[in-house]
Amino acid sequence: MLKIMVVQDAKGTRVVLAGRLAGPWVEELRRCWNEAATGCRDRWRVDLRETTHVDEVGTALLSEMSRLGVTFEARGCLMRALVESLAAVSAPASKRGLDL
Repeated sequence: MLKIMVVQDAKGTRVVLAGRLAGPWVEELRRCWNEAATGCRDRWRVDLRETTHVDEVGTALLSEMSRLGVTFEARGCLMRALVESLAAVSAPASKRGLDL
């Protein structure tokens, strides 16, 4: 189960996720994100502090969001490691130590 809350604040749009980002909830997050993003030019943040699990498909969606400039807030070893891996993948090759 996943609770998705979209919150507008002075810093932009924050999507708060609570629970497991897995299975059908991944597509529900994608749908909510697409609907909320229509015509919105705010800075986007995803709050993973209450997220307990992210499956492979959920990780792929978060990776896509990261490549599009979404930032993440996390707590706990697992979620912080996930966010760090998303940042590493979306960073330019030169910042990852790769020469292209």
